Amino acid sequence: MKSLKLSRDGLEKLKQNLEEKKEELRKLGIYKASAAANEGDAWHDNFAFEQTEIQERALIHTINELQNKINNAEIIDDDSESNDKVQIDSKVTVSLRGYLDEEEETFSFILKGEFGTTGDGEVSINSPIGECIFGKKVGYEGMYTVNGNDFSVKILNVSK
Repeated sequence: MKSLKLSRDGLEKLKQNLEEKKEELRKLGIYKASAAANEGDAWHDNFAFEQTEIQERALIHTINELQNKINNAEIIDDDSESNDKVQIDSKVTVSLRGYLDEEEETFSFILKGEFGTTGDGEVSINSPIGECIFGKKVGYEGMYTVNGNDFSVKILNVSK
């Protein structure tokens, strides 16, 4: 598994999410025991027990994925001395062009040190564009791919 770049806050959120899922699993186990005691633990006799087992397997899978992300996390510290390169919490303005699309578009966003969806106006450092531009300076031009589509990106402005 490749390392997941995270800020310290991003890692803490990931750990908090893991603890929440573990607590959810503990509560589900209590419910499962109750369902087994009341109706039996054979799948064909007890719909609640069967559904609880399905939820339990899904939660265990999620917990394992979260633990792997935590174990493989690479903490990215803020480089406060450098305001001219893209880092966590930088406001970045880029020019994008699709490989087959001649039209150029300009976007501004804040690069966040988290995984997955971050929110409006925010892009994860672990997204294809985030990985492409992280640590780069104004004027950098590069390529990244999303769902088999190639995009060129040029960094126009970086600020804190």
